[in-house]
Amino acid sequence: MNELDRPRIFKYDTVKLLVVTLVVVGSFAEEFTDRSDMFRSWFIFVNSFTAPLYIFLSGLFHKEFHKDQRPDLHKISCYLILGYILKLAIFLLRRWNGEDVGLDMFGGATIEWYFFVIVMFTVTLYLLRGVHRYIVLIGSVILGVAAGFLPLGDEFYLMRYFVFLPFYAAGYYLTPARVRKFSHKVNVKLAGAAFLLVYFVLCFREREIIYPLRMLFTGRNPYSIVPIEGCTFYHRMLCYGISAVMIISVIACIPNRKVPILTHMGRNTLGVLFWHYPLVLLLWHVGAFDLLLPLGDPLWKFTVITIAVIAAFLLALRVFSLPLNKLQALINKLPLIPCIVMDCLILAAAVAVNILVPY
Repeated sequence: MNELDRPRIFKYDTVKLLVVTLVVVGSFAEEFTDRSDMFRSWFIFVNSFTAPLYIFLSGLFHKEFHKDQRPDLHKISCYLILGYILKLAIFLLRRWNGEDVGLDMFGGATIEWYFFVIVMFTVTLYLLRGVHRYIVLIGSVILGVAAGFLPLGDEFYLMRYFVFLPFYAAGYYLTPARVRKFSHKVNVKLAGAAFLLVYFVLCFREREIIYPLRMLFTGRNPYSIVPIEGCTFYHRMLCYGISAVMIISVIACIPNRKVPILTHMGRNTLGVLFWHYPLVLLLWHVGAFDLLLPLGDPLWKFTVITIAVIAAFLLALRVFSLPLNKLQALINKLPLIPCIVMDCLILAAAVAVNILVPY
């Protein structure tokens, strides 16, 4: 590893930990958006860039999903299995909490969508490997904008697939070194810091104007149901612009050096993403959140954010990523043909469940 690469790796580990921590804070904040304007502001601020940034980083580093000019089917199998394990866990926890929810094996609104959409992105970029990158990038933006006119939602994760594809493709066609070099420029850092500060203040001071954009930032809603009068393609373009500038700004503001403990924890962000929403549901089940509201304002809000940050850091410990890594190691031992057969059986089982279990 040369000197240029070394700080780049440290930088991205820290960025990933920051982003996944904000994802957890956003998931906790979402539980209280109907009770607190502050959490509404937090929610819109965090959701305007965390998913696009994490997907951008996935594209930036998921070139490892391609081996010998073909997708790495072992990694695809692992993501497919993790997605279904998470989907079943969330379904059971929500039913345990008394929610009357069904089990849709080919769609949904909770965090498992990431695992399935990454598989779809990986296959898409492989199928488009002979197409010029600029055509793919421009085409993906056009599709993302046009998807808002279609009656899509959580079915097959298609809306999120179309909306977030430009971010994955941008990361895929760039290199970590090029992104680091651009974000290391002083003027980019200053502009990024200024934009972060201004946008953060706007999310709190102009909450009622910005908050309706939340349904576009989540990437799962058509224009027709967004609570903005005349919502159309230029609102999507506005959200794309905010997310893109936020991605650049966050990366630029993270130092190009190793941060003790935190940088190492940034290697385990997939575990945080996998475990955090089941943890939120578990906390609701045991009544932990109900104990916070009597603390009074603003103590209960501060406590919720503190718990979210602590949860993210704890879930970033290696012990929580170990089961995921073990699963990947077991799948890697499978020959290619049995791996393909296993994927087919998993999808066939998902079809059977969708037929037998109403949703």
